[in-house]
Amino acid sequence: MYNPIPMNNNSFDLVIFDCDGVLVDSEPLANQVYVQMLAEYGFDVNHEEYLHKFSGVSIHNRLEVTSRQLSWTPPTDFYPLFNVRLAALSKQELKPVAGIHALIESLTVPICIASNGSRSEIMLRLKIAELTQQFEGAIFSGLEVPNAKPAPDVYLAAAQAFNVRPERCIVVEDSIPGVTAGVRAGMKVYGHAACTDPRTLQEAGAIPFANMFELKNILAKQDQPADS
Repeated sequence: MYNPIPMNNNSFDLVIFDCDGVLVDSEPLANQVYVQMLAEYGFDVNHEEYLHKFSGVSIHNRLEVTSRQLSWTPPTDFYPLFNVRLAALSKQELKPVAGIHALIESLTVPICIASNGSRSEIMLRLKIAELTQQFEGAIFSGLEVPNAKPAPDVYLAAAQAFNVRPERCIVVEDSIPGVTAGVRAGMKVYGHAACTDPRTLQEAGAIPFANMFELKNILAKQDQPADS
């Protein structure tokens, strides 16, 4: 699919970004819609608790956990209605994660996205956040591989498409399922500690970082010839 990446003296050849919570600040918006919809069905849940609890978790898995804990059967239209409301809110309020443009511009190796979201969801988020051009269609969806995160499939698919060995890939994630997927793929994982505790990210196998400006400096030190 993509041209092979020539080997270099740098410590990595490909940077693979998750989308939600890494490229775009969508997790708070998804949580806002989810909590509001639960309230409409009579469930008053803790907003902050759910934000941290379900960061990086698909709506299907959120519903599975919530319905079990609340002894509640969600209506069949919950999922499509959630998507409609989230898309509307995203068009109004979605923003790129602070510093992500500067980080991307600083990289000298190819980049791509590997997300559990659908291709259409990913493309919508990129368009709103003005990030479409940077990725030039290099999008990999967990819905298009046999198993979504926390399985490593989507990350391995990205590495294979770019003809890069897993150990030469860097993954940027913000959730435990995503970190787990990257670790299982045999890749070096950096964990954005925005909605997830840095200790939890580290325990899952990631190197935690506070913001994209910090990660930019970290990767800049690695993205150079070994004899420089």
